[in-house]
Amino acid sequence: MSLNLIHVDPHIFLQVEQRGQPVVVYECKLHWQGIPCGMFIEGTNRAVSAHLRGHGITGPEKASTSCTWGSCSKTLKRGSLMRHILAHLGVKVRCSVCGVVKCRHDLFRKHIKSSEPCRLASADMVDGPEGYVVAFTGWFATN
Repeated sequence: MSLNLIHVDPHIFLQVEQRGQPVVVYECKLHWQGIPCGMFIEGTNRAVSAHLRGHGITGPEKASTSCTWGSCSKTLKRGSLMRHILAHLGVKVRCSVCGVVKCRHDLFRKHIKSSEPCRLASADMVDGPEGYVVAFTGWFATN
């Protein structure tokens, strides 16, 4: 049995253990001082936002910033960077009523406001293609 070890944000382990459910994580490809980050983070608004703060990406929402994800160099407002990173991850949302898939939560909210049958719908996460599943299988020790 071969194991692929990945560098996962430590909060993910606590989350997986407490929830008892697996979490999908994605490799951060933001370049920090010329080096790709490489940490694996959850593909949620909250997790990506916290990770960006860890990279020192803070300040006014309307301040201009550049995306350093892989070879991307798009200039955008700092307040839009989280949504932009989620697009890099390929994370989407699906309407629980009609099944339509939107690439961003704000577009999903517009959908449920404009579609009468979907007004009470919930957003089901659609994992991106490069996600890894982290599951808690118990603690073990090796020598």
